Amino acid sequence: MAKLRPGYFFYNCLMLVTSMIGLIFVFFRNLLKRRPIAPYFRPPGPNELPQLHGKPVVWMQAVSVGETVVAKILIDELRKRLPEYGFLLTTTTPAGQAMAKKIMDESVAIAYFPFDLPLLIKGFFQRIRPSVFILVETEIWPNAIRRAKLSGSKVVLVNGMISDHSFKGYSRIRSFLKDVFSHFDLFAMQSAESANRIGLLGAPLERIVVTGNIKFDQDYPEFTPEQTEAFLAQYGWSKGIPVFTAASTHRGEEEIIVEAYLRLNGREPYYLILAPRHPDRADEVAALLEAKQLSYVRRSRTGDGSAGEARILLLDTFGELGMAYAVADVVFVGGSLVNIGGHNVLEAAAQAKPVMYGPYMHKSRPSKELLEEADAGFTVRDADELVRTIEELTRDRNVYRRRAENARAAVLSNKGAAARTATLIADLVKQS
Repeated sequence: MAKLRPGYFFYNCLMLVTSMIGLIFVFFRNLLKRRPIAPYFRPPGPNELPQLHGKPVVWMQAVSVGETVVAKILIDELRKRLPEYGFLLTTTTPAGQAMAKKIMDESVAIAYFPFDLPLLIKGFFQRIRPSVFILVETEIWPNAIRRAKLSGSKVVLVNGMISDHSFKGYSRIRSFLKDVFSHFDLFAMQSAESANRIGLLGAPLERIVVTGNIKFDQDYPEFTPEQTEAFLAQYGWSKGIPVFTAASTHRGEEEIIVEAYLRLNGREPYYLILAPRHPDRADEVAALLEAKQLSYVRRSRTGDGSAGEARILLLDTFGELGMAYAVADVVFVGGSLVNIGGHNVLEAAAQAKPVMYGPYMHKSRPSKELLEEADAGFTVRDADELVRTIEELTRDRNVYRRRAENARAAVLSNKGAAARTATLIADLVKQS
């Protein structure tokens, strides 16, 4: 177990080179954006995580926003089964940190995940000493996984998914992954397809379980008509004019969204809520709107009197997508017109909205297929298709209502994955 195999040697050489290059990038980026740098390189001090003192620890690692939401749901379920445990949530990105601090209560310790280099990882595990180390979705950090096993921790993958793109890439390093996967005690996968794929990549078959997608178990907010009307009233928006919400967008998508919005407005009035995936890109998106001479208001500045007659709301805040979907008539979810892989479409569907997305949905394919089977999910490839689909969706109100109800039902009928996963983890921990 302690002997370092050739695959790890080459992986660490690659990590060392990329980390040296990445360090320069991270240093200057975080310096310019006033983000922390040191937490990536040192374990938390003895007084930095008081929530863990004197308790066995469950350490959960999530990369960014979507994985952090999954972690929150699972932690809530694990607390019911492991009340004596302390919980640590680490994230890789600043966006994940911001979301963690927003949705987690003070009993959960929050920190950054270190670079996956042996000495850094060893320091973190010596400080934290988790009983179980949980990786959310397709989180493969070989040094952390190996160190967890060396430290006596149980190692678990939750909400696991192997997309088409990932499977193709991982297949090239199957022999190395087989070694890495041998350290896992449990693979809790979203679907039979992902379970089959991770088995083909070398995961021990007896440790693979299909538990479903934890994202279905999210506590989706519910809004009264009075709440949605009050939200629209802040901007003087009329109830009779349809709202187009484009959420979780990336660079290259906002241009398409704005083009489609302009075409729609050439035929009838529309309001637009534009929510970039990373709110720190708001200035960039604002510059695009200004270049098009479009009047807009930023959500973070609501109340400062700047709304005027703006028909575009730039949503540059965290945690308000639920309302943005609730007030919408038509919804587009980004990361899908550019090759990101698609973001969470379930949050919009839970608000009873048919959902549009681009062709790049390989990271969210099961959710996409679920909505399409319910006649509530629609692929668009450009501004032309976006306009045509919006017009088709809003043409017949009876058909629209049926699709909206189907979207919500598809989400509600698939709950339960978090409870199943938490039970498996609790049993695993108690056995040890």
